[in-house]
Amino acid sequence: MIDSKEGPQAYQLFKHEFQNVAASAKGGYTFTLRVFEGKSVNDIRATPIAKDLLVILQQSNKAAELTDEALYQFVFDKNLMLHITREEAPVETD
Repeated sequence: MIDSKEGPQAYQLFKHEFQNVAASAKGGYTFTLRVFEGKSVNDIRATPIAKDLLVILQQSNKAAELTDEALYQFVFDKNLMLHITREEAPVETD
């Protein structure tokens, strides 16, 4: 997440890393998770793996700090590639 400040990041994961994950849910492993201020800003109710990632992020002090500063998008594609993109937080106006 830290490196995504310089540009989008991608990390290749492998099938054996998901042996204990129930991917039988519709859609399999793929998901998009958008996080700002430690909360999902998109609907991930039908995606157990995205919900698990959100819980892990919420338990991390550094992730909490980073998601307070900016919106982070996590996209996990069918090739088991995790893409992380940082977007500047919206600026509130009076």
